[in-house]
Amino acid sequence: MITNYTLTSPKITGSIELQYTAGILTCISIAIKQPLNDVQFNTLLSSVPQSEKDVENLKLLRLTVEPAMPANKKLALFCNKYLEHKGIKYMVSAADSGKIKLIKIDAPILDSYFTSKNFLFANKHTVSNLVRNYNELLAEIAAGPKSTHPDYWSVKHFEKLDSKQQSDYIKHLHSKGLKAVYDRAGNVKDYIKK
Repeated sequence: MITNYTLTSPKITGSIELQYTAGILTCISIAIKQPLNDVQFNTLLSSVPQSEKDVENLKLLRLTVEPAMPANKKLALFCNKYLEHKGIKYMVSAADSGKIKLIKIDAPILDSYFTSKNFLFANKHTVSNLVRNYNELLAEIAAGPKSTHPDYWSVKHFEKLDSKQQSDYIKHLHSKGLKAVYDRAGNVKDYIKK
């Protein structure tokens, strides 16, 4: 029997997957944003138990250890979210179970999938489409919500905003690498790339 565990930590972005076959470690998959340094990598490898019964000892390293969600539960979660967002039941195909086991999903990811305005997902809500465009979905989630401000300086736009929104607009311009250019009176004339 194959059992998968997902290791997460607040200190790392991503997860580490462990696979045990008949209670013996057979695979380690490290899918994290920042690479581990030598000390972290050696500590992890020396701490990962070869026997499945000792996997809970990883909590001593401040790692969260969770059994990976099986395909049937992922499919049930997808069907429930489909019903919640679309109002009708999802018709499961024979291939859906095999496809959905390839990705890691949870309720927030599925909520983002069903509410996204991205043309890759909008009105094409199937397991196949989710799996096919999974990386694009994760990139969209990581990017966060799009700004409502223009990517250039606009006095008219700036004057319509309250003080909090003005501050957000200036932060948005700075995040785009733009710097303020002032006139002789000290007023902002424009924002240019520096």
